[in-house]
Amino acid sequence: MRKNLVVLRVGPNSLHPRWFDPREPRNWDLYLSPYAEIPPELGIESTVGEVVPGPKWSGIREVLNTWSGWRQYEQIWLPDDDILTSQSVINQVFDVAGGVGLDLFAPALDEASYYAHFDMMQNRSFFGRWVGFIEIMVPGFSRTALEALLPTLDLSETGWGLGLDSVWPKLLDYENIGVIDGLTVTHTRPIGQRRDAELAQRMLDESDAILERYDCRQVHTTFGAFGPDLERLDLTPERLLVELVKGSQYLFERDPRILAWIVDFQRAFSTWPEYPVEGTPEREPPAG
Repeated sequence: MRKNLVVLRVGPNSLHPRWFDPREPRNWDLYLSPYAEIPPELGIESTVGEVVPGPKWSGIREVLNTWSGWRQYEQIWLPDDDILTSQSVINQVFDVAGGVGLDLFAPALDEASYYAHFDMMQNRSFFGRWVGFIEIMVPGFSRTALEALLPTLDLSETGWGLGLDSVWPKLLDYENIGVIDGLTVTHTRPIGQRRDAELAQRMLDESDAILERYDCRQVHTTFGAFGPDLERLDLTPERLLVELVKGSQYLFERDPRILAWIVDFQRAFSTWPEYPVEGTPEREPPAG
């Protein structure tokens, strides 16, 4: 048994066979939870559970509540099955998360990815960031954090999990939560394409109810950053904002609104001093 675990809700088109490299060591085991029958070749290098029909998070809830084996691992990653990555990147994600002491974490999405939230995309200024939000697409957990957060999966009656990724950071007091920009994966399928309009509305209503219950919202704020040595970078709030903007500049061509969103979220959670204006002690008006 290796020290880390990937639990993957998987269908017949899963990309996980492309993750493996038999020439290299691996620090994680793979548990597949099929939501439909899968061909035998998809079960390579893994443990395959019983078929559990339904969405990702209802299946994850079933696995975690009925199979205690996951509690033997130090860290658990719960990605979607349309994530393209490599064995080496997954190894390093676990190593970095453990080295920094992250309880909730994710690799960043690369430039080729479909995405919903700008702060999950790679920021090119940093190796990693402490943040207030990790999307349900690719979350990783320390075992102790997952044990503490497991009851929240019961909140999603639809099984799609919208809103849980806002509750988790609040329950963790927005501490030890990180995106690892130096290690990226590709999300290969478009976001949120649902043919069932009634289900889509129920998912949104469920998310609103979850956020209201916990009095929280999505917090797309970066609180600090660390380098490849996993040490915190010494950045003032102003310098942090400058580097965030520089590192996300490639996204502005797709959606210029991202610049304003970054500034708004950073200012909402900062303690920046007021800009000195005439008449304040910092800048007295000239004698006349």
